[in-house]
Amino acid sequence: MLKVLFVDDSKPRIALVEKKLKASGLINHITFIVSESADSARSELLEPIDFMVLDVLLPKKDRGTPEAKNSLELLSDLESSAKPFIRPKMIVGLTADIERLKTHQGTFLNAASIVLDGSLNSQDWLDQLVSQVQIHVEAAQKSERLIKDQILITVHGIRTYGAWQAELATEVKKYSRTFDILQVKYEYVDLLYFYFPKSRERRAKELAVRLAALIKQHQGKRISIVAHSFGSVILSRAFEMLPEECRVSTVIICGSPLSESDSIDHIVKMTDQTINECGTSDTVLLLSKLFVPGLGYAGRAGFYRESTPNFVNRYFKGGHSLYFKKDRSGESFSSRFWTSTLAGQNPTVAIDERPEPVFKDFTNVLIRLLSKQWCLVFLGALVIFFGSYYTLI
Repeated sequence: MLKVLFVDDSKPRIALVEKKLKASGLINHITFIVSESADSARSELLEPIDFMVLDVLLPKKDRGTPEAKNSLELLSDLESSAKPFIRPKMIVGLTADIERLKTHQGTFLNAASIVLDGSLNSQDWLDQLVSQVQIHVEAAQKSERLIKDQILITVHGIRTYGAWQAELATEVKKYSRTFDILQVKYEYVDLLYFYFPKSRERRAKELAVRLAALIKQHQGKRISIVAHSFGSVILSRAFEMLPEECRVSTVIICGSPLSESDSIDHIVKMTDQTINECGTSDTVLLLSKLFVPGLGYAGRAGFYRESTPNFVNRYFKGGHSLYFKKDRSGESFSSRFWTSTLAGQNPTVAIDERPEPVFKDFTNVLIRLLSKQWCLVFLGALVIFFGSYYTLI
């Protein structure tokens, strides 16, 4: 919705503009904000404004004396990179002082697009002003239609109800309100059910049918998917069910228990960009690799495939749930690394926070040996089932 800031100390003129906007129906398509002084306008301009109408003669503070220098200083602040104020996309100068209009018009035109004679005795300026607002509303609606059909699908893991899905939806809505959010939910899946390949695969395929149906249903829209842990297994099975002509914009896989040697060509070829997020200290996935038949730790070691313009492994310090935590400043992981990418506004940045591989030779050999010992596999499964309090796979 277009944000219009009307900076004017003339209450009759404010009332006139509001009445005209209501009569034209434009009031339903804009957020109309009124400031009666330069200082009150500054507080509004700390956030993005699409369209600003600025009285040439304006008081510095509410109920102060109107002077041209106050509005000129405000315009100067908007042009200054040292000031925190954000310049509106469109600025219209307005004054009822016909005698001084020519004096200020030249200065205003350096910063404003047009300057209108806002005399209460004339309706010309009002018609021109409303016409400009209408042009910008229609332009914003056209732009919004181009990106309105955006879908974010999220899929959670086992032993959870996916609280992070709602939190991510909130973060994405802060960044862009053009998304429809679809959360794939399913009942709690226990570790024993997850441990056995047949029961795990059966559940994954049941849920994959639902996910594949959502993807096919929303073809023609810009689709993004975030899948955590077992959600990545569901995602992989869903893409196996999709016809080749299906397209997805962005896939973010995080904390995946898929094997690092698994092929995800079927995902990458249908996706504009696929990102595999890895936690370098993901102990849950290490246990998955060692003790759970048929799984691995692609969410820790990465998928064994080349980095390309549409695929990247990224490595972060942290465990299985690092993607749903906030840093010391209070900023969430998704806000830092996902929201702009999901909105299609920033390219993916490669990140690698892996420590030096000092003990890698030893640990790799140990992992290979343990993963082939079925007695240890069974023992490990029992340990996981009865004693695990880790964050969910």
